[in-house]
Amino acid sequence: TNNHAMIYTIVSGINDFPEATSTAMVNGVTIGYRDSKTHRCIPRQQFIKEYVDMKFWDYITDLVIEHTEMANKTLNVITKRTNQTSGIHTFQRITTVEVSDDGSIKRSMRFGFDGKDFISLDPDRMRWIASNPIAVMTKEKWDSDESWNNYWKVHLEEVLVQHLKRYLEAGKQYFGRKVQPEVFISRREPNGQNKPLTLSCLVTGFDPVDIEVTWLRNGEVMSETQSSGIRPNHNGTHQIQKEIEINAGDEDQYSCQIEHSSLAEAQLYQWGKGLECVCVSV
Repeated sequence: TNNHAMIYTIVSGINDFPEATSTAMVNGVTIGYRDSKTHRCIPRQQFIKEYVDMKFWDYITDLVIEHTEMANKTLNVITKRTNQTSGIHTFQRITTVEVSDDGSIKRSMRFGFDGKDFISLDPDRMRWIASNPIAVMTKEKWDSDESWNNYWKVHLEEVLVQHLKRYLEAGKQYFGRKVQPEVFISRREPNGQNKPLTLSCLVTGFDPVDIEVTWLRNGEVMSETQSSGIRPNHNGTHQIQKEIEINAGDEDQYSCQIEHSSLAEAQLYQWGKGLECVCVSV
């Protein structure tokens, strides 16, 4: 599965700050960026710079500017309608297409206002779903605008899919890479008497993003774990941290199991009673 996301953010009411920013991402990696202070879109990956010609980048820049203006107009309509023309306000749009290996396509389009869901698209019916009472008027207007909906239908089903294919071709080696994770297991002392201590399994530097990290107690999967979720690293790789709580003096054996496409087999990192971490294949 591969995905392409476009993220637009419009901020009003802050001086000396980019009014609008747009970010293009493929499989969680930022490949392009533009804000109000930089007229052109800027490629963020070397493979994009080398593969995409200036004509295509001019086209992308024009498209991004057009969509930024659309978002800006929508923000203005919302603030006027709700009598909130002063103060700081934020409007966001996230558009995503996901293409599976079998060719099936999932589409998503969501708008937010001041950090809360505002309106979203049901792409199968091409109808809008209001997530906020102030979005009802917007929903009614957009639902009745055939040209508006046809524009987004083509954009989601054709334009973004074509862009994704082009970016994947440009980054064939980059997106096809397999980078093994580094694993660090640590212990955090309790913050009071008779409190449990925490074991943490930090898995970082891996690519692609799909990974399974599991804590085991005496070889059995533990369900009571806390996860940070997948987070990005600065170099395009990823990290995740999972924690468990155990009682002081616990004699059970704890280990962190990692399954990733860069590994020939699952790796098991056992936690010793000292501060050591022993890695074994399973």
